[in-house]
Amino acid sequence: MKARILLVLILLGGLMACSSASEAEGDACPEWPVYANPQEALKAADYVITADITKRVGNEAIFGTEAHAYSVSNKGLPVLKGEDVGYTDLKVVSAPQKCSGGDPYPDGDPMREGRRVILFLTREDPKGPWRTITPDHGVLPADGGGSLPDRWPS
Repeated sequence: MKARILLVLILLGGLMACSSASEAEGDACPEWPVYANPQEALKAADYVITADITKRVGNEAIFGTEAHAYSVSNKGLPVLKGEDVGYTDLKVVSAPQKCSGGDPYPDGDPMREGRRVILFLTREDPKGPWRTITPDHGVLPADGGGSLPDRWPS
């Protein structure tokens, strides 16, 4: 009986150490879903638009980190899902890859300025800013045709 209690305590201590180390390394982001193709991401998103990323407008606190926020314009561009409204200054937050400590975009921010993209967006608060649904599947280069490709670019 004492051996079992000791084993449980050792295992719990190891789990707590792993958890603390993981948080210290900045892995506190939610478990991001993986979408096999852009059509799956379209179904999961609340709002999908073609937009021009015009400029970075600061940061927005999200999942315990300061994520980059951008102004985007979709005036006159295709809306693939959601209310067909053309914005000239829509605030969009780029979902971070890493959520506590260090650079939130160690592989680079997918919402770099000055590009036309398709954005897969969601928001928790109806009055809050939109954000990309995941760091990896929230931004897709727009090919100019206004439709989704069958697969993600490699």
